[in-house]
Amino acid sequence: MKAFTDFALKNGYKCSQSVKDKLAEIDPSIDWKFVCIIFEVIYFNKTVF
Repeated sequence: MKAFTDFALKNGYKCSQSVKDKLAEIDPSIDWKFVCIIFEVIYFNKTVF
């Protein structure tokens, strides 16, 4: 069973590497400050500790 787990983990890692490369390509074209503002408006946590 360990061999199957190793295979699955290696295969998953290969897939994640290809996704990271694509994200690295589009990252400079995204205005992250604007995205953060949108998320702040959508999700405002009023939790008091």
